[in-house]
Amino acid sequence: MMKIMIVDDTPVFREHLRTSIDWETYGFTVICEARDGREALDLYEVHQPDIVLADIAMPHMNGLELAGELYKKHDSPFVVIITGFNEFEYARQALRLGVSDYIVKPFEKQALIMTLLKLRDNINRALEARGEREELLRMRRVQTLRQFIYLQSPNIAAALPDASALFPHPWFLVVTARVSLSGTLMGLDEIMEWQEIMASLLRTAIQIDGKAETFHDLEGNTVTILNFNSREAMQAYDSSEFRETIRLARENVGFMMAVGISGYCYSAGDLAEAYRQSVRVLGVPHVGQDLAIFDYKKLEHSKASFYSQQFVDGIVQGLELLDYPRIESLMIEELDAIKEFENPEYSTMIYMSLLSILFSFLVRQGRSISAVFGEDLRAHPPSVLEKLCTYAEKRSFVCGCYRQAIKFQLAHRNTRAAQIAQRTKRYIEGNYQNNKLLVADIAKKLLMNQTYLRSMFKMEFQTTISDYITKVRMEKAMELIKKGGHKLSAVAQLVGYNDTGYFSKCFKKYFGLSPSDIRVL
Repeated sequence: MMKIMIVDDTPVFREHLRTSIDWETYGFTVICEARDGREALDLYEVHQPDIVLADIAMPHMNGLELAGELYKKHDSPFVVIITGFNEFEYARQALRLGVSDYIVKPFEKQALIMTLLKLRDNINRALEARGEREELLRMRRVQTLRQFIYLQSPNIAAALPDASALFPHPWFLVVTARVSLSGTLMGLDEIMEWQEIMASLLRTAIQIDGKAETFHDLEGNTVTILNFNSREAMQAYDSSEFRETIRLARENVGFMMAVGISGYCYSAGDLAEAYRQSVRVLGVPHVGQDLAIFDYKKLEHSKASFYSQQFVDGIVQGLELLDYPRIESLMIEELDAIKEFENPEYSTMIYMSLLSILFSFLVRQGRSISAVFGEDLRAHPPSVLEKLCTYAEKRSFVCGCYRQAIKFQLAHRNTRAAQIAQRTKRYIEGNYQNNKLLVADIAKKLLMNQTYLRSMFKMEFQTTISDYITKVRMEKAMELIKKGGHKLSAVAQLVGYNDTGYFSKCFKKYFGLSPSDIRVL
């Protein structure tokens, strides 16, 4: 339902608008009313309506002034001005300033409905484009944050865009949360979904004197960079938000989490080392302690070594290139170097971490763990490892998992992404006339995750779904216009546009010529 706010200083008119139309039948709902522009501004902040219906003549702040204030503070609000005949020129001025539409009193309710339905089409397209922009910005932000924890360089902050805005203070802690797969009946796919939920909870829960960024590393762990605005705030941090998240995960979801906290960090250039500390403390055996929060600063000297980040990078590159011999060679070299076999408990942790890297990669590729390995490994990888007696057997098992995953990828690399993209393409070509066609609807129809669907389509065709919908509609419109025999309004309807004016703008933006220019040619 699209949300509408009515703004008018006449109670009778507000009531008439609210009650004379069966709003829900047309996909709308009236969520609030205001008596003037000032009250409307306050209500807009609270309710965030999709459309504002505002009278042009009101005390304190009129409709035009209200529209101007909304455009200053918000990203393209949709405002429809209601005007009397004697205010017609004001309405035209409003359109030049960016108001979405106007309607003249007295009007029939059908005219208002048609105005709103045309506007809904534009709103849906704007929301779709905004969703794709937000997803792209989110991915870029995660890539930037990963650079801080993976690239060890004293000058990294200067090299990365907006680094000073991300982390304005020189006092840091890095906290890494890892899910323990032991003792849970959940499958990995379900656990990873819950990890996303836990990351969202952490983003909301963390309250520090400074700022925090939470994201996932390449192993699927949840990483939080805490940037404090003073040394005292950093040293006083008690990790209470993570303790609460561990409790919620254990009591409400049924899995255990281990959280590693780095030593004090005094430069963004040292965040990579701080991240390694938070991971390293998770891998060191903690005899007699429950699986909970482990602090690198309290860790006694240990001879145990964890694998390097260069090794992780090499493994991920090998997975992306589907190069198993390279991965096997890297594993043997690195595991021999750190002598993981000297501590059986510690080596199991390392092998589980290597499996986490593999599982995270597969999930990012849209694979089901059970489809690749079967149900036993999907549900209980730790129990499988624990049944193997020697480190050589465990190494062989982990290498075998990588070999099997790459074999699966090679067998399916030209099918899954391409099939999904082609199904999406065919659906668009068969339904472009539908003026309500959105990515969310396509994803629902194809039983796919919306973000994954966008990614697969972009990977296959090097364009977004929204851009492809526009391409199909514009090329079909060009064909109809050249053929002749249709009014422009009919052409717009036939290719999925309710609003002929909006269609003409899209056509000119796409081809560089207006529909009338094509007809002249």
